Amino acid sequence: MSGMENAAVLTLAGLCLGTALTGLIAVLLGQGSRRERRSIGAVYIAFIGMTALPLVQTFAAGAVTNYMPLLLFMLLILPPAFYHYVAAKTAKVSPPGLLWRDKALPVTGGVVCVGFWILPAPAKTTLFISGELPPGMLPAVLTVATFALIMIWLIASFAYLVAILHRLAAYRAHIRQLYSDVEKRDLRWVDVVMVLLVLIWATGAASLADDNLAGGNLFIEELFLALIAGGLLSLNVFVPITPPAPRSVVEEDTPEVKYARSALTDAHKATLAARLEAAMRTDTLYLDPSLSLQKLARHVGALPNQVSQTLNQEIGASFFDYVARWRIEASKPLIMAGDASVLTIALAVGFNSRSAFYKAFKRETGMTPKGYQNAIPGELMT
Repeated sequence: MSGMENAAVLTLAGLCLGTALTGLIAVLLGQGSRRERRSIGAVYIAFIGMTALPLVQTFAAGAVTNYMPLLLFMLLILPPAFYHYVAAKTAKVSPPGLLWRDKALPVTGGVVCVGFWILPAPAKTTLFISGELPPGMLPAVLTVATFALIMIWLIASFAYLVAILHRLAAYRAHIRQLYSDVEKRDLRWVDVVMVLLVLIWATGAASLADDNLAGGNLFIEELFLALIAGGLLSLNVFVPITPPAPRSVVEEDTPEVKYARSALTDAHKATLAARLEAAMRTDTLYLDPSLSLQKLARHVGALPNQVSQTLNQEIGASFFDYVARWRIEASKPLIMAGDASVLTIALAVGFNSRSAFYKAFKRETGMTPKGYQNAIPGELMT
């Protein structure tokens, strides 16, 4: 590696390390449940371990042979740690603690790490500096175990990714039953971080191939560190400002299962649906940008669960979609008048942002506000 390339790697490694340390300190000193802080703290520690390697190689070369085995452990704790952070953020009641499947890989990686540490110094030098397999049974066993753990980690990472997506989907469906504005609660930034994690994984694999096949000449290490820096910056920006989970447990049941024990009759649902209609049409509650299921329930004199059940079973919409429809209908005459900007109209009908209004309008009408304004009146009637 040339001096310029080495300087770039060290600069990026220093940036990642500083960003990760800043995030870790903020987590330790910040608010949130202990499970949240412990899980995201483990994510930061894993990134600290992975990004410090170039600095260790440059400024503490004598420690490299003992530091390299630690990277395996850092790698193995990352997927379960991030999953449990998301799980803690998406439920009021703390999710179960680390199960055996969450502990198995990190614990095994820790055992392998200790195994490498107890090797004689010459064997570690041969293995980690020369890149050759030293004689003896233990180095061979540890090398095979490391390879097997990395293969299992690839499968486990995919499984955790699917689990995170499933939990986020259930959580996002749930908050749409509770709030009319979900932009600050839907954890969309987690999607960005997961994309970066996938890219980091792919780049890490490419880095191994680069070192072995191309002699480290493809600048993969720089890309790897740049992606980690992006992931860490995303965590530092969004983790401190993410609001707490809704004051109820994330529901993953279908409405039929969820309301199976409800005593709400069809007649009562019809009456409540009429009250909801009056609350929107006459009292224009949808204009309240902070309208929630709790507020609407208080206004119509019913329990939140009863309102939610009526919306889902009688009206056929989540709370979020129901309110959005009223807001979109109220915006249409303003759009056709053409006297105000899209942002002004969005705020006037109860949305908190231009982007939320655009998404809702496109979902309800199949066109953008500008497209709706330019549409032929006859087309709007069809």
